[in-house]
Amino acid sequence: MDLRVFEMQWAWTNSLNASHAPWRVRCAAAAAIGVGFWFVGHSLDYSRRMLLESSISAERVENQFAAQQAETTTSSAVGYFLLGGLGAACFLSAIAGRRGDRMRATRGSSSNGRRIPASRCGTSQQWRPSRVNWLHPLGLFCVAYVGWCAATMLWSIEPPQTFRKLAILGLMLAGAVGLASRFDLEDLIAITVVVLAGFVGVGLLAEVAHGTFRPWRNDYRFSGTCHPNDQGLQCALLALAAWFMAWEGRDRPWLRRLLIAGALAGLALSKSRTTLLALVIAAAVALVLRSRGLQRWLLLSGGAAALSVVGILMSFASVAALDQTADVAAMGRRQNINSLTGRLPLWHELSKAAEEAPLVGHGYGAFWGEKNVLRYSEIFSWHIPHGHNAYLDLVLATGFVGAALYVAWVLAAAAAAAVRHERTGQAGYLFVASLIVMSLVHGVTESKFPGAGMGGFLLLVAIAAVTLHQCATGASPVGTAKRVHASALARRQRHTRRWHARPRRPMALRAGRSP
Repeated sequence: MDLRVFEMQWAWTNSLNASHAPWRVRCAAAAAIGVGFWFVGHSLDYSRRMLLESSISAERVENQFAAQQAETTTSSAVGYFLLGGLGAACFLSAIAGRRGDRMRATRGSSSNGRRIPASRCGTSQQWRPSRVNWLHPLGLFCVAYVGWCAATMLWSIEPPQTFRKLAILGLMLAGAVGLASRFDLEDLIAITVVVLAGFVGVGLLAEVAHGTFRPWRNDYRFSGTCHPNDQGLQCALLALAAWFMAWEGRDRPWLRRLLIAGALAGLALSKSRTTLLALVIAAAVALVLRSRGLQRWLLLSGGAAALSVVGILMSFASVAALDQTADVAAMGRRQNINSLTGRLPLWHELSKAAEEAPLVGHGYGAFWGEKNVLRYSEIFSWHIPHGHNAYLDLVLATGFVGAALYVAWVLAAAAAAAVRHERTGQAGYLFVASLIVMSLVHGVTESKFPGAGMGGFLLLVAIAAVTLHQCATGASPVGTAKRVHASALARRQRHTRRWHARPRRPMALRAGRSP
């Protein structure tokens, strides 16, 4: 590569890194988010309590999900208010930063008729928040969905429950909008990695301290400080964020691989099958979107051919081989696998409740109150916190209208992120598209997206970032450098052709002699 191409890439990279937040600011935001969600749903002795309750029948164990829905605990309220306060602080800081930039730009634009360099005004090589676009069409989708959720208060079967859930949604949206207005996508991905790595690491240390880390047992599931399904989702999100994380200066492949390997190991130990499938599909979509031209078509055709070959081989496999394959796919959890671990009969029963108010629902967050949690837990003899299907829960809460608004919102955000990645080549937009795909697949058998947990909050932050950030008009550094190099080479070639095509004087005249 030409030296000027390398210098072009280096200058382009430095101009981007200059707008990134310092690591101390990233870690402060990550600490605030971590503390907030720690108050919401984490406990150091969760794995020990889970081990004790596993030896007792479900009828003899107190239904913690019903107790949580009965009232919002003080710790949960503190956690959600901390997230909302963090968003407000970030938003005010972003406004103050942009106002300071305008004042410095005005002061530097003219001083006694002379232009003052930006470096002397303090506006260069500093962290500045990204420009915010408040008129993006995705904002209309958000207003429509949230407005419909608020309107369900009018016909909610439990208005106090709906009011509490709407307050939680408002605080999470405030936190997401504030973070997106202050940080760019690279900063948000780095904050995500720090938060999730902290949760997974603390969970591992908690299990080791309590003596509950027993991966050699068949019934073991890595839980750490929360439910195994929540821990598995955190591990999957950590692997996805570490893959797309941008490293300042030089890349650190060993640290990236260590984070991804540790996250995948935690996901495997949690035995969360839905989360693993969602992560695989999201990674496949990311690989397809990341490739270009012929490479993309080769990847698609190769994947289709591989799936066809696997299907053909499965048809000729023996019963014992199929049984072993099913055991591996089920991650060792073969109990009630024909009914999707009891989900099919639950969905059949919940569909009857959805038919009572198919268009408008029972009220945002109102259906899964204490009464219905205890009712369905008693019917199926296991503790049921939600419908284990995000789309069914959306219909129960907001009807088909609310479900359609939510799906249209997230699909539009995924499409916008994919288009921006095609134009700019920035990995942050590819992360957003992959996260949304993962949430849509995960919602088939779980209800974490949308939700009041870490996964739902990260989804809101990602969509807010795509909504508020203005798309960069410049191309990637490699493409820009190649075009500059190609134009310089073309000018050099034209100059060479003109030099050789010029009229040549006889040798005698050039030497100063008469012919």
